[in-house]
Amino acid sequence: MKLAGRLDHLAIAADNTDAMVAWYNKVLGLVVHVAAGPNPPQKQKVYLIGPPAVDGVHAGMMIEVMPRNDTPRHNRNSHEPGLSHAAWYVENFDEALAHLKACGVKFMGDIVQAIGGGRLISFEDCEGNLMQIVERKKT
Repeated sequence: MKLAGRLDHLAIAADNTDAMVAWYNKVLGLVVHVAAGPNPPQKQKVYLIGPPAVDGVHAGMMIEVMPRNDTPRHNRNSHEPGLSHAAWYVENFDEALAHLKACGVKFMGDIVQAIGGGRLISFEDCEGNLMQIVERKKT
């Protein structure tokens, strides 16, 4: 039995859901598919964001942006237990990298070879969550 298909979404608990959604729109081009709330614990909206829809169907992995609780945030690195990062596939690595630089994102290290081929670079979103852009070699 095949239980799982593609990844539908991951969730990020944000200090400010509106600001995070605006950042993901500006930097990665993600759009709001659903907004609900305001919801506890911070009485902010919850969003489901992702690539623009194609023929009314969302076109890739989405992110649920939800209000965080009062647990203190700590700095993360990529090898701590738990979900490490989200990696975004890009068609043109050099153009994507130039766009990220123009947006002023904070990079975590240099460009490295991706497992399986291609290049990747790690960066932080507006609240310090780890992200990557990755290109894959055509086979």
